[in-house]
Amino acid sequence: MSANDVDAWAAYLFFCPLTNRYGITLDRSGSNLPQQGCEAGWQLQAEFPLGVHEALPAPMDPEPVLRSIKSIGYFVWREGPVRNPRGTSQ
Repeated sequence: MSANDVDAWAAYLFFCPLTNRYGITLDRSGSNLPQQGCEAGWQLQAEFPLGVHEALPAPMDPEPVLRSIKSIGYFVWREGPVRNPRGTSQ
């Protein structure tokens, strides 16, 4: 499936409590997220639509997230979710 086939995918937000990292993946189990540094395991936090026009559960532009997921299957960062997510204006 290419990026042009759908406007948004079902994506999953995970949290690693030992490192305060968050990860986004299209894999509901989170098994493709890096296990190094997260020996306690990634904890599923939320399911959300992931697309260029969709709001993310974090204060960031969705395009780098989409590029990372297309390239390596996930996106990981160290900042937490926010209450008022934003999408892009495209």
